[in-house]
Amino acid sequence: MNIIDNEYVYNGGGVAIGDFNNDGFQDVYFTGNMVGNKLYLGKGDMRFSDVTEESGATGEGRWCSGVALADINNDGLLDIYVCATFYRNPGDRRNMLYINQGITNDGIPVFREMADHYGIADTTQSTNAVFFDYDKDGDMDLYVLVDRLDPRHSPNQFKSTVRDGSSAGTDRLYRNDWNDSLQHPVFTDVSIQAGILIEGFGLGVNVSDINRDGWPDIYVTNDYISNDILYINNGNGSFTDRAKDYLKHTSYSAMGNDITDINNDGLLDIVAVDMLPEDNLRRKVMQNASSYTTYINIKQYDYSYQYVRNTLQLNLGDRPGSDSSYDPLFGDIGYYSNISSTDWSWAPLVADFDNDGFRDIIITNGFPRDVTDHDFIAYRTNTKGYASKEMLLEQIPAVKLKNYAFHNNGDLTFSDVTDQWGIRLPTFSNGGAYADLDNDGDLDYIVNNINDSAHVYRNNLMQGKEKKSHFLRLRLVIGKSSAGTLGTTVEIRYGKKGFQFQEYTPYRGYLSTMESFIHFGLGEDSTVNELRIRWPDGALQVLNDIKANQVLTIEKQKDLPAHQYTDSNGPYFFEDITTSIGVNFIQNERDYIDYNIQKLLPHKLSQYGPAMATGDINNDGLDDFLWGGLMDIQAVSLYRNQMGNSVKRNWNHLPAWTLSKKKMRACYYLMPITMGTWIYILPVEDMKTLPARIITGTGSIATTVKG
Repeated sequence: MNIIDNEYVYNGGGVAIGDFNNDGFQDVYFTGNMVGNKLYLGKGDMRFSDVTEESGATGEGRWCSGVALADINNDGLLDIYVCATFYRNPGDRRNMLYINQGITNDGIPVFREMADHYGIADTTQSTNAVFFDYDKDGDMDLYVLVDRLDPRHSPNQFKSTVRDGSSAGTDRLYRNDWNDSLQHPVFTDVSIQAGILIEGFGLGVNVSDINRDGWPDIYVTNDYISNDILYINNGNGSFTDRAKDYLKHTSYSAMGNDITDINNDGLLDIVAVDMLPEDNLRRKVMQNASSYTTYINIKQYDYSYQYVRNTLQLNLGDRPGSDSSYDPLFGDIGYYSNISSTDWSWAPLVADFDNDGFRDIIITNGFPRDVTDHDFIAYRTNTKGYASKEMLLEQIPAVKLKNYAFHNNGDLTFSDVTDQWGIRLPTFSNGGAYADLDNDGDLDYIVNNINDSAHVYRNNLMQGKEKKSHFLRLRLVIGKSSAGTLGTTVEIRYGKKGFQFQEYTPYRGYLSTMESFIHFGLGEDSTVNELRIRWPDGALQVLNDIKANQVLTIEKQKDLPAHQYTDSNGPYFFEDITTSIGVNFIQNERDYIDYNIQKLLPHKLSQYGPAMATGDINNDGLDDFLWGGLMDIQAVSLYRNQMGNSVKRNWNHLPAWTLSKKKMRACYYLMPITMGTWIYILPVEDMKTLPARIITGTGSIATTVKG
């Protein structure tokens, strides 16, 4: 069992944090691959007790990956859903559902494995799972993330993506249907009818209301060349992939992801991590060369544009001209924000670790064998058929790396504070989770490592006597449990201009489940002026004048007013009127591959795009405009302004006349077009008698004609 035979041998395990015995202390559940799972009960003051065997949640000897916690049967006790993978025999990778049977006199929760009874003993190559109420019927449905390698094909081979749900690499959606006779839910696979149809190599999944219509959407980050998927909930039990509409590009080998508001503007942003090293040496050793052929194939096979780096997709708000009430557009600021390069990364965890009111980022990373090392690849190629597996494995470098910690500067940038925050231990880390393990008001951090013990990092922010940074923690309850609160959104206003927005989901990062609280850092403010809760059914609950530094349990009230969803479409400062005024210009360009001549070009020089110039061509007091084009294909397109509310296309080609010797008085516009050609619009001295001239850099001149 090694990395040469199976590329997923080092994908690692997850961490789940929750209070299984309802004693007020957070407990921790780890999944293992070649070892059993572990359950540790929190005893307070950062002390834990291993109760795995007594609890019965051992992992059944399977290769376990992701773990999701939820009170599935709504009895007030947390249950555990564990994904199993890796093995060829489907029976050896049946997912497990540990139903909490109750708590012993010793305070130990006892679990019974009941995945078959509930209909979710999934046998796909599942990576992770999340619970959410996709149909808003009040119970929790299940999304299972699938990552299956086909030994017949390279995962980076271009091919037509299977989009009909028939691929074994397609995710699964299970609907929760209550069974009266069994007195517990039984889940039904509704993947096909719900539109979960696209294959991929799923490593990360998050559920969030991306388009703010009150219905939960699904974002999937896929490994290798497969596209990331953004399933937008249509509100009728089905989903539609809108990733290409919302995202201009994504990470290439995308691992885990997180969705939250990183700049406190009330809009949800997306963080996804990849494999770009920070230092120049590892970049040269690990990173593949860019290929224009790959770029062409991406278009030909209908893939999304992808780049090897972490991405921070900033939500830019509603796009003008959208037919829906809210249709957001995202822009990647990963490079600008300083979080793009964290090596072989797995889990981005976005939370306010220093309680200053802005969410920071901790990223787990590491891989026990650098299989993408170019020296190893060359060695393997040159010794093909001669070197044994043992010899090959000895040649693969093993480099432990520190996890990364980034402090949010509050201006869309982050500072690397890894060493300052004490995250200095080099590891091979995968799943990670955060929670307030010692109930002191700040977030601690746990990470699951390969071939090493797990690490628990205590946050010392609140250890001093003077609490300079304030906080507010919320526990949401409907009835007697937190079941049904997934997808609740909370807005707070504090101080003079303080504002924060959060959407409740514990499933973040990679393979893991966070604590079931909403945590706000408040900085120096000690009071929240207003707290607005929008429950999953749309009900709105408002609280005022809340003191900081407390854990507040909020139960949903009855007879609440409904939250009003507002139409975000306009009025906008600018409006797209291209079609309505009759502009139908399309730029045509030759596909000339510059890189065949000079491989080191930073970008193509042969496709600068069309030039544009404006001016009063016919001296009627209205500006006209023209576009340039390629010689012999599309010289110039001229549009005459018709009283300011429409245009008329007059020319398709510009005749070559001799340059006039008349004295030119001014130059309205000077802009480049393809291959060094320029356009000038030059009004002559006597505008009453002579029309404007249009001159191109090729020496052509045209004089406008009346009418």
